[in-house]
Amino acid sequence: MIEKSAILVTSIGRTGTEFFAKLFSDIVPNCTSLHEPDIIKFPGIQDRFAHYSLQTQRAGFWRMVVLKAFGKWTLAKLSDSKLQGTLSLSEAAKNLHAQRNEFISRMPGSVYVESNLGYYGLLDVIPCVFKNYRTIYIVRDGRDWVKSMMNWGEVYGKGRIRKLFAHNWPTAKDIKNDEYASQWDALSRFEQLCWAWSRLNRYALNTISENPYARIYKFESIFLAKNRYQNLDDLVSFAVSLPGVAGELGTTNGWLEQKIHQSSSQFPGWEQWTKDQQHKFDEICGPQMEKLGYQA
Repeated sequence: MIEKSAILVTSIGRTGTEFFAKLFSDIVPNCTSLHEPDIIKFPGIQDRFAHYSLQTQRAGFWRMVVLKAFGKWTLAKLSDSKLQGTLSLSEAAKNLHAQRNEFISRMPGSVYVESNLGYYGLLDVIPCVFKNYRTIYIVRDGRDWVKSMMNWGEVYGKGRIRKLFAHNWPTAKDIKNDEYASQWDALSRFEQLCWAWSRLNRYALNTISENPYARIYKFESIFLAKNRYQNLDDLVSFAVSLPGVAGELGTTNGWLEQKIHQSSSQFPGWEQWTKDQQHKFDEICGPQMEKLGYQA
């Protein structure tokens, strides 16, 4: 098992994972805190080279370029395979250990923090691989998540070149007996995103009960609620309640006023959706929204 204490933050994206990586890096002494070290991102022309160089430096050329190119070093692929039923729990644990054991051991510090959507389908695998850990799963109101994804333009919206090199999210056709498999190609991107929010969250939340050191936090309670700092401090207190955290923690004061990795606002919010879009969202996401306690 991986011996070093670990804090793992995950979700299906657009939930502030980059924020948490930067927060823990600042407030947890003697830690290494990374955001998606196995994913190459190109946020802007000016910092493309710098970002790629930093990711490669952290993960190493062999992992970041060679193994990644052949799908051998990417947690997202493990989660997708688990969701699709093509990878067993024991196989996933073996692969997760192979991808992270040596990598984490050579990171400086007594605590390793990783904020990575790639863990979304591995919540029940984590206890088989990590000895001392805390897992945080962030959920977000499906209406805001779909809006954010529509504006971001990546999931189910990649061009041909990007599809060759970037992570391609699972579809209903990839999952045996999924009720939307036969009609997937006829669905709009909006409807496909509704499916992704419902299906991927449902899978993650169905497996989280197998993880004794995992907690679910709502995006809104951390970033939008009146008592958001109290909720953030609760999240941090849970995350650091494990061996290896030594020294005085930094303060969270002021962190929630920072804006990190926001999407554009071209696609409107729920109130401006068409009646058909609202109906489709309710049809696909309604059960999971109700289960999570989100009210229309």
